[in-house]
Amino acid sequence: MAQALVANHGGEVPKTMEELVELPGVGRKTANVVLGHALGVPGLPVDRHVLRVANRIGIAESDDPIVVEQQLCAAMPPERWTRTSDTLILHGRRICRPKPLCDDCFVREECDYFRLVVVPEREGRTHGSAHTKKAATRAEVRPYEKTQTCRGRPACRPEETESCQPKAES
Repeated sequence: MAQALVANHGGEVPKTMEELVELPGVGRKTANVVLGHALGVPGLPVDRHVLRVANRIGIAESDDPIVVEQQLCAAMPPERWTRTSDTLILHGRRICRPKPLCDDCFVREECDYFRLVVVPEREGRTHGSAHTKKAATRAEVRPYEKTQTCRGRPACRPEETESCQPKAES
C-alpha cells in the first residue's frame, strides 16, 4: 500500500472514497474510517456492530454493509455520519451484543427488536424461528429531509442507490 501511495498519490493519503478503495487492502469500511477520522470528510463505516444495531433498532434493513451505509447516509446529514457510526459500534460492543443486554439499553422503547421480539417473548408470545425474529425487526428507513449529497454525489436514498454503488470490479 505504501508503494501505491507514493507512486500514485505522491505520498499523500487520497481524499476520496474512489481513490482510497483503489489502494491495495483498502475497502469501503477502511476508506470511510480514514475519511471520517483522519481527513474530516463525512464517512460512515459499517462493520458487524453497525450492521447488527442498525437492523435491530430499525433504522436500516439489510445484511449488506453497502446498503446499510446508503440507508444510514440517507437518514441523516453528512456531518453526523462519522459520529453515528462510532456510536453504533460502541453500542453494539457494549449493549446490543449478539446476545443483547436490552434491560441496560436506553433506546429499547424505540427499538424494533425489543418491541417485536423481546417483549412478546417475555409475555409468552414467541415469534418462533430466528428467521421470523429477523423479519420482525425490519422497519422502513426514514430519509433525511433536506437535499444532501453523499461524498459529492446525489443523496443515497433508496430510489437513488445507483449513485452510491461502488464501481464494479473488472
